[in-house]
Amino acid sequence: MAEEQVNVKLLRISSVVPAIPTLKHRMFLSNLDLFFISIKHQTVMFYKIDQEEMEFSTIAEKLKRSLSLVLVEFYPFAGRLDIEGAESGRPEIDCNDGGVEFVEASIAMAFGDLEKEGFRHRSLFKELVRDLDHDRHTSENRTCDRPLLSIQVTAFLGGGLCIGANFHHAIADGSSFWHFMKCWAECSRGLPISYKPQHMREIFKRDEKICAMPNVSWRAEEIVTDRIKEAQIFKFVRDDLLPMNHFETSMSTDDATMENANECSAQIIKPIRYDIDVEMHTFRFSEEMVRKLKDRAQASSSFVAVIAHFWRCLTQAREVPDTEPVDISVVADLRGRVKPPLPPTYFGNCLCLGLVRTSAQRLLGQHVSFAASLIQVLINSCTMEMQLNNMVDWVSSNQSGVISNLIEALRVCPHFAIVVGSPKFLVYEIDHGWGKPLNVQPPYLHIGAISMVGGREENGGRSIDVSTCLPRHQMDALKRIVMMVAP
Repeated sequence: MAEEQVNVKLLRISSVVPAIPTLKHRMFLSNLDLFFISIKHQTVMFYKIDQEEMEFSTIAEKLKRSLSLVLVEFYPFAGRLDIEGAESGRPEIDCNDGGVEFVEASIAMAFGDLEKEGFRHRSLFKELVRDLDHDRHTSENRTCDRPLLSIQVTAFLGGGLCIGANFHHAIADGSSFWHFMKCWAECSRGLPISYKPQHMREIFKRDEKICAMPNVSWRAEEIVTDRIKEAQIFKFVRDDLLPMNHFETSMSTDDATMENANECSAQIIKPIRYDIDVEMHTFRFSEEMVRKLKDRAQASSSFVAVIAHFWRCLTQAREVPDTEPVDISVVADLRGRVKPPLPPTYFGNCLCLGLVRTSAQRLLGQHVSFAASLIQVLINSCTMEMQLNNMVDWVSSNQSGVISNLIEALRVCPHFAIVVGSPKFLVYEIDHGWGKPLNVQPPYLHIGAISMVGGREENGGRSIDVSTCLPRHQMDALKRIVMMVAP
């Protein structure tokens, strides 16, 4: 069914700076930050508002005041990105209190219409966040005068609003962003910030003049366990620690699969096709459903159980031929796994990427516990401190201006899926004083991307929301099978 074309009207664009001026300085960006330098992260949050008690202008002013308060602690969001670096010659944050973009907007659409259809994703949701263009800088002005965070507040007819956020991934990962959103909501309710962010990115700084950086490659290794056969795990590996016959051994395992993997990892980025009819959808797994999935998959966590089930359903909906490879990648939080452990409030990126591959026939022909075992092995691998160190060194040797080539190249591989987010992100707890959001979702996802967050509390339990984007005919198939959870 064709969507009604409704335009978002921009009412006012302003800049919000910290309520108290912060110390002007340059902030180091670690290699873990640089890995995501070409990526932006967006979210939209829908709230029901009693218009008789609060006018939109009053709400907007309240949000701006509380945003200025929280930026005193989360001041990197108010800075600017210096692409070349004033002294270091590498990208860094110019913490200059340049401000966060704050957009007030309206839309001639009834909020109740969104409620009635369960906040089914609409293409217009992309208009509820502002684009962040960080390409506008010159040789004379290395610092791009564009905000690192944009907030858009859009009023709907009938007493509802959306808070849309778009931020530069090099500044923060999901854990840091949702920590910021929680603290912003606390300021809106007149409360002190419960846990201040810890700015300590230089813990990942290395003196490359003293420490020789080893060559690190993105390679596949065969998984050999009692439960897993015919599967490879891709990770960052130091070349000097590889056995002499490693490459030949990997190639002989499955020549076609490995050659395809190497092509995907090294190819020039190709544009993703957007001319096909795609659909985004969010699936909600109740606590009872998650429990059944954990029991059935013999999984150690809700994350592993839900993703194992979802990966299989995704592969089935895509109608992948038996002999073709299917890939899934996870981005894991390593705050508690580095030595010494970092606090949960560490502000920045502390993530490691890994990928596992098997054939469609193996994935769908085995019990769901096979998929769960693959994902658990993947998580165990990319949460090892050695993998974090190797990823840091890989970025050092690949600073050619497009650090995220690897992610982009993998994204265009056939039958690829990447999982972002976590059920630990309690996005439905972000209460600015007028109640918790009715719905939270990404306004846009690439095909095959899987976004996961903690869902609303239902019947005393916590659900899990999983969003993805597929060609429409594949999404129709996914809807028919994904919620069929056997007891």
